[in-house]
Amino acid sequence: MIGSMVVTGISIVAVVLALLIWAVAASYERQAEGFSAAVARDVKYWQRGAAIFFIISLLPGLVSRPSPDLPRAVYETLSALAPVFLFLGLLCFAAALSKLIPAWRRHRELREQEQRRRQIAARGGPYPELSAALAESIQQCLPELEVTTDQRSAEGHHASLLIDSSMESQRYVIYALPREHLHLEGGRGVNPNAVQRACETAAAFAGRPILWAPLPGHGTPQGYAADSGSELRPYIVEGKDIHLAEAVKKFDLAARSERRRREAREAARAASEGDPRHHVPVRSETTAERGRRQHDRESWERFNLLAPRHPHIVEEVQRRTRELCDRCLTPIPEGNGEVVVTDHDHICKNDASVRIALNEGNETLTQHMPDCGQCHYETPELYEECLSRLTLVHPGRCPASPDDPEEVERQEQFEQRARMEALGRSFRE
Repeated sequence: MIGSMVVTGISIVAVVLALLIWAVAASYERQAEGFSAAVARDVKYWQRGAAIFFIISLLPGLVSRPSPDLPRAVYETLSALAPVFLFLGLLCFAAALSKLIPAWRRHRELREQEQRRRQIAARGGPYPELSAALAESIQQCLPELEVTTDQRSAEGHHASLLIDSSMESQRYVIYALPREHLHLEGGRGVNPNAVQRACETAAAFAGRPILWAPLPGHGTPQGYAADSGSELRPYIVEGKDIHLAEAVKKFDLAARSERRRREAREAARAASEGDPRHHVPVRSETTAERGRRQHDRESWERFNLLAPRHPHIVEEVQRRTRELCDRCLTPIPEGNGEVVVTDHDHICKNDASVRIALNEGNETLTQHMPDCGQCHYETPELYEECLSRLTLVHPGRCPASPDDPEEVERQEQFEQRARMEALGRSFRE
């Protein structure tokens, strides 16, 4: 009697627990995906079997012993087998636990990994390393630069890429990181920790920091300056490897332009010590007629006829010569000088054109001109080749020595150039 009561009590508790776990597993199965859903499904099946066995073992304790022979025989059989059914239910319950415990451990591990990932993202950590294929692709995009991958400093700073420009003495330190590490959660802007770590890494490798967050194929690439108080001027690129290469090329081009301007200032400063012109142009004995015959006519005219009239060129020549006449070395009244070519054996090597309104006399003419402003930025070496063959003079005769034979010869050359320019304009019209 006591044993039957113990079995009944255990069965009641086991049935309630099995049904509760079965309900939870069924609910979780509808919400979960993949491995978690499969585990919930197995637990649900085992708990359903356990509940059935527990209910069977519970029946003799809930029903009174019947009088008829057959029901009494069934009752006595179930009562005798109640411990067996209870044991089978416990086996099913244990099988469910064998599925549930490893799944729970795996769930805890995933939560810990996600927590660690969030911590790394909050710190703005980089990728552990870049693939060899990606590094080779970037090297192919930047054949003129030296690219090295996954460099670590003695302090533990990790640079995903080091891109060195030997010609411009520039180094770009690429700090590659996932996009979720670059931005704060909830769209609250750029992660300042990522920018700071990129600046520290760039300082360790003596270069300029560029934060690169690779985007999938459907993403919209963009590049922008990071909001930072660092003097290293960090820059952010969100895009593919080709977009990173384009950004590095632009920085290298800007460094080249800055170097050209610096060299021009230094040359002007050095020239000013012994020559009041501050701009000594390249000269040749090639006449205009000979230069026209030796070169492609259109390219020759773009430099010899159009470039001296380009507002950008005129302003730059005036600045470099400080409005001193190349012939008599006397000042020219502001805006009254004339830009002339000193080497007719030269052509324009930039095919880009722009339409500009020119003020010539009382008329305003709109004409296609070489895009010297674009050339100054993108190909400064070609721009300097042209500028070094232009200078500023008095229009007509110089007031210093009107009767000088050399001045008379210069006046004849001036008139010849004027006739050629008029001829060139007539061809274009």
